[in-house]
Amino acid sequence: MLYGVRKQTPNNLRELFDNRVNLIEVNNFQRTVSPSDDYRAYCEVKQQIMDVKPDIVHLNSSKAGAIGRIIKLFNSRSLKNTQFFYTPHGYSFLMGNESPVKRNIYFAIEAILSKLNTTTIACGIGEYKYAKKIDKDSKYVNNCVDLDYIDSFVNSDSNTLTNVFYTVGRINEQKNPKLFNQIALRHPEWQFIWIGDGPMRDELSASNIKVTGWLSNQEVMRNIQEYANFILTSKWEGLPIVLLEAMALRKKCFVTDVSGNSEVINDTNGFKFKTVDEFDKQYASIKKDENLCKGVMARKDVECLYSKDSFVQEYSRIYEG
Repeated sequence: MLYGVRKQTPNNLRELFDNRVNLIEVNNFQRTVSPSDDYRAYCEVKQQIMDVKPDIVHLNSSKAGAIGRIIKLFNSRSLKNTQFFYTPHGYSFLMGNESPVKRNIYFAIEAILSKLNTTTIACGIGEYKYAKKIDKDSKYVNNCVDLDYIDSFVNSDSNTLTNVFYTVGRINEQKNPKLFNQIALRHPEWQFIWIGDGPMRDELSASNIKVTGWLSNQEVMRNIQEYANFILTSKWEGLPIVLLEAMALRKKCFVTDVSGNSEVINDTNGFKFKTVDEFDKQYASIKKDENLCKGVMARKDVECLYSKDSFVQEYSRIYEG
């Protein structure tokens, strides 16, 4: 597996994989666009692919998708027996912090690269709708979570702190820390926890917000057990794993009504909002029904639609296709 390192990459990465998985770091793989670094990353990835000549290459993220498909374009003869798959995990042309011109350019790039005999596998139904606009032969397999692993952290204190709201992720434009901060300012009687870090940390100025910095997944799982409420204020999403984890833990889930979130959360398993006022209305609806069981329904939905077993079965079917 070729991978790039981010601040949130766990230190114990090796421990998370089977011993049969060979982990190779791509030193120049970065999140931001940099022609020089991207070219060096291209050379690194190309060298590994040409050395191994794998049966299957699966590209995860827009950046990896672009680099990998260009490698395939210029090495089609050498890689004629290698199948290429691509999962965007949130298309670049959906990024709300970019100008319309840039988003149109990203869309055009995706449309061009989709012609290079690569199968797109969206990570959820929301992303799939966009993928079909680019490539009508696109498929989708829902992201998944490991329920056995998640359940190993559950204890008698789980979901007992009803006045705490938490989120997990990078503090950037996508995650909309401004809206998160506005909700915290509206409710000084509650505590808000942001697990993560990022360039827009200063937006989280409310005194009842605590920013933990990056934690390992095990630390996250231990820390969130007591918190009864999960909140996600994103401007756009692919299919967020942190939301699926919260649902699996039977949290009350409050998410913005955007692609990625809205395909997972419905009226029976959580709460959707666009503004602070809408958030307040959704929260008020809890008080009106003390027997509300949305957390239970959220768990059932994860078991039915986002389990590891169904994920493995679907990918095996597509790969063997």
